[in-house]
Amino acid sequence: MDMHTGTPGTPNRREPRSGAMNLLVFLALVPFDVLVGGYAWLAVGMEGWAASHGGQRPVLPVAEVAMSGGLLAAAGLAVCWGRYRGAAVIQFALTAVLMVWLLSAYG
Repeated sequence: MDMHTGTPGTPNRREPRSGAMNLLVFLALVPFDVLVGGYAWLAVGMEGWAASHGGQRPVLPVAEVAMSGGLLAAAGLAVCWGRYRGAAVIQFALTAVLMVWLLSAYG
């Protein structure tokens, strides 16, 4: 027996959340973004600093950058699954910008 209250023949769709809720979710994610992005920035900066003081070429810390990007992308996927599409788009955009910025230091 089907107990949904929609009209027969129409699928039940999950509607996206409002713009204000998307903004609140994004603002709630900002501390997480700062911590994870700051860790990646610190790892890249420390590698560059150590290489410059050792007279070597800096090597990209791939594990740290990949882990940071993966955590931020996972947060974006979780937010998208929760129907906060606007917050997810911003999360993915910030992740992409951070990764491009970190990788640009290594050519």
